[in-house]
Amino acid sequence: MTQKKSLTVLSILTVILAFSMGCSDDDSLNTDATIRLVATTTSTTTATKKMPVNDLQFTSGSITFREIIFDGENGTNSVSRTKEQIANIDYATGTVSPEVLITIPSGTYTAVNLGIELQDENDKPTVVIEGTFTNSSEEMLPIRFEFNSGEVFEANAASVEIPEGVDLVGKINFDALNWFSTISATELDNANLTDGVIIISETNNASIFDKVADRLDVDTQAVFE
Repeated sequence: MTQKKSLTVLSILTVILAFSMGCSDDDSLNTDATIRLVATTTSTTTATKKMPVNDLQFTSGSITFREIIFDGENGTNSVSRTKEQIANIDYATGTVSPEVLITIPSGTYTAVNLGIELQDENDKPTVVIEGTFTNSSEEMLPIRFEFNSGEVFEANAASVEIPEGVDLVGKINFDALNWFSTISATELDNANLTDGVIIISETNNASIFDKVADRLDVDTQAVFE
């Protein structure tokens, strides 16, 4: 896995976010708009999603990040904000805590980039998602996906309108079922168990992990609302 991957989307990130940040290239600009980061996950959607093979569901977990970066062009001015703060996304609820706020000058932005860097300081996984898998013998087994990397996820937009005094939401969507969309029921049926749990990580069921980690980058999408 590379240390940095890009997500090119027409809009911008799904996570709960609203920061007070660094400096702009033009200090004369008024800082009067706020972006709040919020998250949606498979478990927060109204409809229950299942894989087209057997029954795979993800209901809990956490995603830990350490830094958010905003860059964009506001007219002739370049605006850049960086917020270093460790925060956690609850996969069950989409809640981001503690709340992180970013304030920027209002206006129409072009060449917008919003990046999130995952926490990566020790062996503790940055992303842990848990659920259940019903195998071909109709046994319901616990399953846990563990991802440990200081990757940076980036979302880009050609143009975003950020009105004065508006609390804008940058929303990022984490959908673990989509991450597993290229994994067959047979692969999960044949996965190794650790104390009765299907653990998908760099060191457990590594061939499945590689496929899921690739989809994590591709399928993590975001929008501005």
